[in-house]
Amino acid sequence: MSSNWRADVQGLRAVAVGLVIAGHAGLSGFEGGFVGVDVFFVLSGFLITTLLLRETDRSGTVSISQFYARRARRILPAATATMLVVLTYSAIVLPQTRTDQIAGDAGWAAVFLANVHFAKEAVDYFNTAAPSPFQHYWSLSVEEQFYVVWPLLVLAVALWIPKHHRRRAITALAALVAVVSLAWSLHLTSVDPTTAYFSTPARAFELAAGALLACVAGRLASIKRPYATALGIAGVGTLVYATASFSEATHFPGWHALVPVLGTVALLVAGPATPTGWLLSKQPLRYLGDISFSLYLWHWPILILAPEAIPGGGVRQLLIMLALILAASAASYHWIEMPFQRHKIPHLTKGRRALALWPAAAALALVAGTSSQAYAGYQVDVAKANAEEWFQENPDVLDTDDKPVTGVLKTTVKAAEEGAPLPPEAKFDASDSWAERGGYCYAGYGETKLDGDCVYGDGKADRTVAVVGDSHIGMWLPALDTLAERQHVKLVPFVKLGCAAYGVKQKSSKMTVAECEDFRKWTNEQITELNPDTIVVGARGMLDMEERDGVSTEEQWREGVRHGVSAFEKITPDVRVFADVPSVDDDPGECLSDARNLLEDCVVNAEGTEVDSNEVTQEALDGTEAAYVDIVDLVCSEQCPLVVGDVVTYYDDSHITATWVDRVTPALGKRLGRLDRSA
Repeated sequence: MSSNWRADVQGLRAVAVGLVIAGHAGLSGFEGGFVGVDVFFVLSGFLITTLLLRETDRSGTVSISQFYARRARRILPAATATMLVVLTYSAIVLPQTRTDQIAGDAGWAAVFLANVHFAKEAVDYFNTAAPSPFQHYWSLSVEEQFYVVWPLLVLAVALWIPKHHRRRAITALAALVAVVSLAWSLHLTSVDPTTAYFSTPARAFELAAGALLACVAGRLASIKRPYATALGIAGVGTLVYATASFSEATHFPGWHALVPVLGTVALLVAGPATPTGWLLSKQPLRYLGDISFSLYLWHWPILILAPEAIPGGGVRQLLIMLALILAASAASYHWIEMPFQRHKIPHLTKGRRALALWPAAAALALVAGTSSQAYAGYQVDVAKANAEEWFQENPDVLDTDDKPVTGVLKTTVKAAEEGAPLPPEAKFDASDSWAERGGYCYAGYGETKLDGDCVYGDGKADRTVAVVGDSHIGMWLPALDTLAERQHVKLVPFVKLGCAAYGVKQKSSKMTVAECEDFRKWTNEQITELNPDTIVVGARGMLDMEERDGVSTEEQWREGVRHGVSAFEKITPDVRVFADVPSVDDDPGECLSDARNLLEDCVVNAEGTEVDSNEVTQEALDGTEAAYVDIVDLVCSEQCPLVVGDVVTYYDDSHITATWVDRVTPALGKRLGRLDRSA
């Protein structure tokens, strides 16, 4: 196996980036396409270490400055150009909140700490809800962090170890890094998979595997062809298996990452003189491998930003986006990558001069990020100034304080239909939530009970109300707390995120069915012992449910509500069941910070799974004594405005802000009457 340039390696680059793009595009059968990144890691470790070994053999040392100059020419021009285009697009097209977030992400990516940033923010790599267009820069950060250390280690060996022992020492060093990193990856993936996914120490064994292969490449050069052919076929089969069988549910990296790593190693060992190597060496795979870095840079921002600009959806939209990705990548390769790599940029690409690209790229990203935020803010200021003029002529739309809730909702929807702008004083605050208000007790994901005593309202009262359900009853706790205190009632919540009070099977990427059922069991034991006067129940309708054994989610929900409420009625005859509120398609923060939007752009239809579940819930209550509490019209009037007056109503896609809950508390109090009717 030669360490010279190999066409099959270029083809393998094409396979790697193709897997990543297919996985990110959501193509069926490519759920595990993210393993393409692992292929890249092995290839990078192999190729870079091959160059380092060649340099140590030739000169007995490693020029660190030349190493980083080469890295600068290789990655910074295209990576920075992509960043500048995305930041410019964000400033012009996207809402201010989104632009601010993207500019912040760009800053971390520019200094190759994107992986640290996303791990710190607990970003779910597989979450498709408004991901950062720079999220894929995490892998570039991992590589560059690895290459801060690896060349220095090789240099230390070159300086301190005699020449005839040098290759063996570097081999041992690569093996040590691989073993230690793999051990850490196995541990961290089991205890903190989100951090593990982005962690350089947990990923280093993949690059070290390529480095180790580079060290022993000479010994494998004479491998017999039948064995090489078998290795190539095994390598392809391994990558196919990982791509088809892995998904967001796979604990990764950990031992699962060994699958694509070993598959890539097998293909590299097999070499070009095998059927798989011959296939990988053919065009157009070789060309796609040539432009693979630009393909990787451009595919992600186009896939997540372009859909809003390309109507229609479906196959047509996907084909257009793929064409844009290919065109942008080819242009980036020929007009940006190659001029820098072939030293055609005066004063920047010769020798160590390329080192200047590191601070220059970071400075450009900083200036572009700051400028994008400033321009987005300017657009919002202009929109607010225009809005102030409109509301001076139409003050009734903002005068909502002393008017009935249902009335102001209708007024807002009507104003939206008449072309009203967004209220200039409305400010979105993602922390305006029940969970942030007063430290309301709830069980998070991974928890099956509440720690400590959670008591609200009048903690000294004799009468007790239990509040049971998920975050969709939890978001009403500010109102229930206020009402309970006024009525001298003790309020005890039993709330768990994503887990309804009813006996239905709910499973998500954050919670297993068993976890939710264990919390329900604990809750029922606690409520039985508490023996409350009233039980208030609520949940997000039919959340994370699927058809089981031919039984529809609607029928499962109906039976779950019926059995759950009946069980509560055995504890107390006074059971109140809250309706659910509609979810909204738009991100409230983005909608309200988009300078182009009018009020009608931030009004959504009162429809969806949550609304459908209300009818099923009511049907399930037939034959029980439970009271159904309809609260939809406290949030929506046929349509749901995201802002009423200057108060924002939703803080995310399905939860009501604590401020709006405060606003409707008097109306809710009249609807509920006394929380403990037996008093």
